[in-house]
Amino acid sequence: MNRMDAEKKQEVVIYGILWLVVFLLVPAAMLLNGHSNGLAFRLSDVFRIWLNILPFLILFLLHDLVAAPLWVDQGKAGAYIAVTVVLLFMFGGYVWTSRREPESRHPHGPPPVERMEENRPPRDLAGEGKPPRPDRKRPPRNGDLPLTPEVMKFLLGLLMLGVNLGVKYYLKSQRGERRMQELKAENLERQLEALRYQINPHFFMNTLNNIHALVDVDPEQAKISIEEFSKLMRFILYEGDRPTIPLSKELEFLRNYVSLMKIRYSDSVRIDLSLPDRTDGAEIPPLVLASFVENAFKHGISYEKPSFVRVSVSLEDGRIAFKCVNSRQSAEQVRNHGVGLSNIRGRLDILYGSRYTLYMDENEEVYEILLLLPMEAARS
Repeated sequence: MNRMDAEKKQEVVIYGILWLVVFLLVPAAMLLNGHSNGLAFRLSDVFRIWLNILPFLILFLLHDLVAAPLWVDQGKAGAYIAVTVVLLFMFGGYVWTSRREPESRHPHGPPPVERMEENRPPRDLAGEGKPPRPDRKRPPRNGDLPLTPEVMKFLLGLLMLGVNLGVKYYLKSQRGERRMQELKAENLERQLEALRYQINPHFFMNTLNNIHALVDVDPEQAKISIEEFSKLMRFILYEGDRPTIPLSKELEFLRNYVSLMKIRYSDSVRIDLSLPDRTDGAEIPPLVLASFVENAFKHGISYEKPSFVRVSVSLEDGRIAFKCVNSRQSAEQVRNHGVGLSNIRGRLDILYGSRYTLYMDENEEVYEILLLLPMEAARS
């Protein structure tokens, strides 16, 4: 069953419950009122009340199934008005042609005159001989609509159609809002996939370049680098396509990546990595921290002068604090960051909204990044 069928079934269930309540409560209320006035209970009275409610049910069903969809689902306001006018005309004709004088409900005829005299309030003896007070009821003016039972029934049917139309528009707006949320979520997921597909080849390309540099210089170290690279590739293949992963796995990836970088660079490059011993179940988007570290090595290492990369991760006040500081090359060398920081910021905007902090600072010699992420899982 698709979502549209489920929503239609839910609407039918709601209407069914409401009409069941009407068919039970209205007779009960009328019979209780008659009992309080001393009238005997008869089963035929219940069927008579149901017969009086039945035209309202038929009017509701015709409006709900025939008229309302013309406007709500198809946008045909003219056709809806025409069909509704016909339904109201038929309903009004039934109401005015079926009126009749109420039958006497007293089982033994009208109450005795004596009882009526006993129940009559005491006369005001002091007011004997005075003319009776005029009736305080305001006579109907010309143009006033007399609120007869027929008029009340017609107005009730008209109100019922308005409520039915309002409910249908409300349910339609809810469906539209849910669809907008689904489209928004699908769009965000497509953006995330596009960003991940950009990052993954980026890692592969740079890491393979690092290994290639070692093949001729130190074949044994190249073999170790290939082993380390296999660990990185396994992570990217099995973890890189998830919205979030345990922080412990991201930190393990950082260890392997930094280990690979240490094999490539000489002692003139100082590499410091400080990671926490415990992660307290924190989660993080995959490759976010690693992307910053990769940029630090790519744009911060110089073979002409001493260079450094310092990376630290800690848990502070319910947040993941990531800090990466690297030596800065010339402006021409760091001008092109490739996928880089704009890609990472895009992922963070989608996953965390305004719940993260990304601070960047640079001068002629140092480039520094501070990233603060909430420990709870990002938006999936």
